[in-house]
Amino acid sequence: MADSRFHPTQGPFSLGELALRAEIALAPGTPCELLLRGIAPLETAEPDEMSVFCDAQLAPAFATSRAGAIITSSKLSGYPHSGTCLVLARDPRAAFAAVGLVFYPRCVEVPGIHPTAQIHPSAVVGEGCQIDSGVVIGANARIGKDCQISANTVIGAYVELGTSVYVGSNVTISHALIGSGVRIGAGSVVGGEGFGVVLGQKGLMCSAQIGRVLIGDRVRVGGNCTIDRGALGDTVIGAGTMFDNLVQVGHNVQIGSNCIFAGQAGVAGSTTIGDNVMVGGQVAISDHLVVGSNARIAGKSGVMRDVAAGETVAGYPAVPVRQWHRQSALLTRLICKTKADA
Repeated sequence: MADSRFHPTQGPFSLGELALRAEIALAPGTPCELLLRGIAPLETAEPDEMSVFCDAQLAPAFATSRAGAIITSSKLSGYPHSGTCLVLARDPRAAFAAVGLVFYPRCVEVPGIHPTAQIHPSAVVGEGCQIDSGVVIGANARIGKDCQISANTVIGAYVELGTSVYVGSNVTISHALIGSGVRIGAGSVVGGEGFGVVLGQKGLMCSAQIGRVLIGDRVRVGGNCTIDRGALGDTVIGAGTMFDNLVQVGHNVQIGSNCIFAGQAGVAGSTTIGDNVMVGGQVAISDHLVVGSNARIAGKSGVMRDVAAGETVAGYPAVPVRQWHRQSALLTRLICKTKADA
């Protein structure tokens, strides 16, 4: 069970109520009255908790788990288990995530403005917002209803936030129009100057960055991310896209909807990325490229050319993943042969 001091739980809930709230279809004969109080890993779950089995490598833990109910797939349900109630789902991970949000919903804002917050008289703050200590909101900014702005965050002039936006502490937002349901983690900077460095007659100089950042609905920005505003046009983040921590997005980058960027990934300026793209950790994507929709980029890859829609690439420089595997195997054989000949 999670530490209730940090993660207060809702419930308990019957299995039937959980299934209804998480939109999970229960098979006939499932004990809908089974009472559950939380979620936990297979190894430590108690009879009043729910767990998930979505990886065959966890079969030993599945076989001995004491969980009251376990979400799994039809295929994995054939592994030996202790007779625990099984809830079958097409995507066990997604179903378990939905259940988790029933037990542990996002923190609800406590409406009110802290007396140390500085809000410009021309700014508009919607109903039901929580504005914490040390927050600064600039001239003509517009904050939608039910937003939560955490301590010491700075919202620049003319910035717009939609409804139900969460902004973590020590965040700086400028030159940005942000949709509804967006979450921005602590320490992030949105709308800062891009790296528009050019060589002039007297040395390096920075060109004007006169664009904006446009962020769609339900985007998640992790902690300590940076999203630069456009140089001439706009930097655009499509609806539903998710950034892990420490992600860098350069000026004029265009990112589609429902993309995933793992930690420490970076995208250089003026690159266009389609919808549903998955980018692994520490990936570096060069400037002025096109990455097609549904592409996959393996962790630590260096992308220096366009990536076709649906293509999976890996390596440095990134190449089609099968080619990268062949290159790696050939290099290993060459090293072994060199050692044998020495």
